[in-house]
Amino acid sequence: MKAKRIKNQEEEEFVPKAFRKERENTKDTIPKGKTSRFKKNKKVKKPLNKRVKLIIFFIILILIIISGISLAVSGHSWRKIAKEMLVNENSVIVDSDDNELAVLGSERKQIKVEGSEIPDDLKNAYVSIEDERFYDHSGVDIKRTGSAIINYIFHFGSSSYGGSTITQQLVKNMTGDNTDSIIRKVKEWWKAWNLECISNKDEILETYLNIIYVGNGVYGVGAGSKYYFNKDCEDLSLAECAFLAGINNSPNSYNPFGEKDNTEKIEKRTKTVLSKMLELEYINQDEYNEAIKEVEDGFDFKKGTIKTSDAVYSYHTDALINQITRDISDKYNISSDFATNYINMAGLEIVSTQDKKIQNQIETEMEKSKYSRPSKKGGNSSQAAMVVIDHTTGQVLRMCWRTWRKN
Repeated sequence: MKAKRIKNQEEEEFVPKAFRKERENTKDTIPKGKTSRFKKNKKVKKPLNKRVKLIIFFIILILIIISGISLAVSGHSWRKIAKEMLVNENSVIVDSDDNELAVLGSERKQIKVEGSEIPDDLKNAYVSIEDERFYDHSGVDIKRTGSAIINYIFHFGSSSYGGSTITQQLVKNMTGDNTDSIIRKVKEWWKAWNLECISNKDEILETYLNIIYVGNGVYGVGAGSKYYFNKDCEDLSLAECAFLAGINNSPNSYNPFGEKDNTEKIEKRTKTVLSKMLELEYINQDEYNEAIKEVEDGFDFKKGTIKTSDAVYSYHTDALINQITRDISDKYNISSDFATNYINMAGLEIVSTQDKKIQNQIETEMEKSKYSRPSKKGGNSSQAAMVVIDHTTGQVLRMCWRTWRKN
């Protein structure tokens, strides 16, 4: 130890006085109980650079702006389409001479009725059982929607969303979107709100009652009245109105013309609707009692006939329909089902390039057996086709295959 101290003293003699003084000052600042060697201080995390924060802020702002623009564009597009669909008239295809070639959507079992022809009892029955706050909300019933969301969460996504208002149901029928997803539901809320912005409650309810499915391939309350009671819509009794509104949750389950006897089920559901109408004061006690008696005595169901077209068109018209559907789908970025519904409801006049007179001539000609050649293996394997194009415009005037009539 002595030798070590002597060595340290000798080393000190070679240290300049300035450094020795600094070292002595340092020793004085070392806390008691600590060694002369300092431990390295832990690095303090520096806050995010202001520039980085600014960049993140602008990225978020840009994303919000883009989302807003996207919603605005989609909302504008939807409003335009929806406004035209609320016309609820079949589109018509005519040729160059204004001859009618096709009425699109006429193959569906449907009878359009004006709002004035739909009895108040029928409107009130649907509102009572489907959307009791219909006249108060703006497309989405916050109370019912909140309840449906909570129910969905507590069932871990195994239950249906529910909570759809009449406006939302109309949106679903117009778009033809039946996918079961949260994204679809959110889009439906957005579309329902936009639909309420461009139309009034009477327009929404009238369109809804004209296009809803009422069972057995029948659409709308006009055709439903004819099918179930062989009556015009305006002639329905209160009990019959309650029946039509009641079957909306599962139309085919209440079929009175099927093999299964659904009398008890029909009676129970109709009474539920009448009770709701009484609760909401759409009817008084006397009207309720009279309707209940009619239900308990049994409905007088009479299946009526609904006229439809066969929807068999020329090959030229078929090709035109497919082309128009694709064009509308691409233009508005919508599904083909949505585009088809749009065509069937928007009341368009579509002018075909087809020359009806010459089209009939070539179809008659192409029916002849000489254009089909038998196969060596049996049957007819070869066929003929014809397409006539106006070389000055590029328009397809006529087109046909060997057998133009479709079964």
